[in-house]
Amino acid sequence: MLIKKNFIEFSFNEDEDDDVEIIPNFEKFKTLNSAEQYFLADNYNWDDGPIVLDWIIDSPKCDKGTASLIFWRAEPDFYFDYTAETIEDYEKPVWNLLQKIVKKFRENGFNNSKLKFDPIAEGYKTDWKTELDIWEIPAELKITTKGKKPFVFGL
Repeated sequence: MLIKKNFIEFSFNEDEDDDVEIIPNFEKFKTLNSAEQYFLADNYNWDDGPIVLDWIIDSPKCDKGTASLIFWRAEPDFYFDYTAETIEDYEKPVWNLLQKIVKKFRENGFNNSKLKFDPIAEGYKTDWKTELDIWEIPAELKITTKGKKPFVFGL
């Protein structure tokens, strides 16, 4: 219930009469384990923006499978023709998130690979041709991550 209540479609809970932006609680996020982070990423509504997804990628608990899931769900091919200078401001948060994932894969920055994500089985094309070096996707990000699909109790 913690995940659903605090992180799934959290922005839909804002009062339309108020111009107050609802921001999820980072302290509650830090209590999530690796499998719960995967579950959250798998069920996340991207209309809420990438703030929680950034937290996941920055977390020392973030698994390679979770990072791969987030990367491919962002439909990275949309961003392949853009650099930091040419991307529109409203698209920049997701562009930055994708670049952060690519960088961490290149630098072997994820501590665990226990959770499975298979981009090809999920229907993603992984052999996109890119013109920009910044979008050279590491081979490990294009294949199935090691591990098992997590099962999480109590949304």
